[in-house]
Amino acid sequence: MKIGINSINISIKENQEKALLKHFETLGIEKENIKQISYQKKSIDSRKKTDIKFVYNIELELNKDIKINNDKIFLVEKKENIKRLSKKLEGRIAVIGTGPAGLFSALRLCEYGYKPVIFERGAKVEERDKDIDNFINLSVLNPNSNIQFGEGGAGTYSDGKLNTRVKSEYMEYVFEEFVKNGAQEEIMYDYKPHIGTDILKKVVVNLREKIISMGGTFLFKHHISNFKIINDEIKGIEINNEYYEEFDHVILAIGHSARDTYKKLHELGVFMEAKDFAIGTRIEHPREDIDTMQFGKFSGHKNLGSATYNFTYNNPQEKRGVFSFCMCPGGEIVNASSTEGQALVNGMSYSKRDGEFSNSAVVVALRKEDFGTDVFAGMRLQESLEKKAYDIIGGNGALAQNLQDFLKDKKTSKKISSSYKMDLHSCNLNEFFPDLITRNLHLAFDSWARNKYFVSERANLIGPETRTSSPVRIVRNQEGRSLNIKNLYPIGEGAGYAGGITSASIDGVKIVDLMFGKLEG
Repeated sequence: MKIGINSINISIKENQEKALLKHFETLGIEKENIKQISYQKKSIDSRKKTDIKFVYNIELELNKDIKINNDKIFLVEKKENIKRLSKKLEGRIAVIGTGPAGLFSALRLCEYGYKPVIFERGAKVEERDKDIDNFINLSVLNPNSNIQFGEGGAGTYSDGKLNTRVKSEYMEYVFEEFVKNGAQEEIMYDYKPHIGTDILKKVVVNLREKIISMGGTFLFKHHISNFKIINDEIKGIEINNEYYEEFDHVILAIGHSARDTYKKLHELGVFMEAKDFAIGTRIEHPREDIDTMQFGKFSGHKNLGSATYNFTYNNPQEKRGVFSFCMCPGGEIVNASSTEGQALVNGMSYSKRDGEFSNSAVVVALRKEDFGTDVFAGMRLQESLEKKAYDIIGGNGALAQNLQDFLKDKKTSKKISSSYKMDLHSCNLNEFFPDLITRNLHLAFDSWARNKYFVSERANLIGPETRTSSPVRIVRNQEGRSLNIKNLYPIGEGAGYAGGITSASIDGVKIVDLMFGKLEG
């Protein structure tokens, strides 16, 4: 017998396991009758700073049946697994990109018995690490192996957040695969699950080895430079500007920074459109400030770890949002350049989230028509800001300004303490960003100023943050195929259909199921 119990509140001061068992006893469930405890969800209720609680949803497998006479207990119904079979399509299949969408589409193809060839313009994780270290320490950028490009995609060097607003039948499958390949079991039930860059790198390598063992082939340092399209049907791809290979199906998991690939596809007539996106800056605080903001006197408690936050503001006149994004507690800010002569930042953290600082993007929502009407208007805005930042800095680095100075419209004269390891160049961001972005950032910070920890002298802005998502969507039909090119399947963030590790992974599995699989029966 399996039963569920939701919304169990346990003070963080208590021994969690003992307190849970005691709670079960109050509901008439004896400890001896519990065969297995499965955590379904764990979150933190910190609204009352003097009494912070963990909130659990739990399933119990019992040795013997009990009579349910309590409205807090419910019977867990057995899940029916959806069974799918391969369509057994003929021909060679290429997957372009090894980010979450590419890896999970390749894995799913292998599960159906296909043998995909997976192309990655960048290097394996092991080499990618060295390339990134060379960039940070020596300012030598490898345009194909950096924070954006390489095995695992941009998500490998991030916080590894898995929370998403997407509701999908594939969620559990994706999380289970992460755990099978080395991720923490806690991601299965944490309210805000994360893996961390250090663990993600191991997970990515394990996924690669699993796919290889199932018949997939990986080709690293293989940049797709052109596509062969005949009579509106994909026929092959050009590699490294050197040679073509014939493929009957091509899955595009190119990531949101593959600007050269977007332009080539557009030149070849692949239908795409501009989409909304967001631009802004990173905000960084001493981690202790954010922990105190969220946990009060319990800041630093061994059961809590680093605190997360979420800030939103809606400009009623413009009907435009400003929001925190990709929050990295105990993390660091990194240079996310992928092109020489351009500067931008992103955030990342390790699994322990125990760094001195906490950071997040604070970005302004941009409509696709705000800076032009053609398909690449948003991309041009990104590029122009990244080039402008590089020119102001005079090289690889980031723009920096104390938050209070930003609000006072003046350049910061003092040295800024930060997790950022490259050059920080003092800049008045009011003069850097277009007025639309600056104006809305001011309105948001003015609204959030009632929080003395968030809007404080100890907060600094480091930017620009330009690559929150793709400003372009490669349009596909309901089956997951390019709107006008047969057997071309755009997926993930690069195609404009996902916004993070989880949603991109789900998208990769979903499109493979639609095009290469079928329901049993």
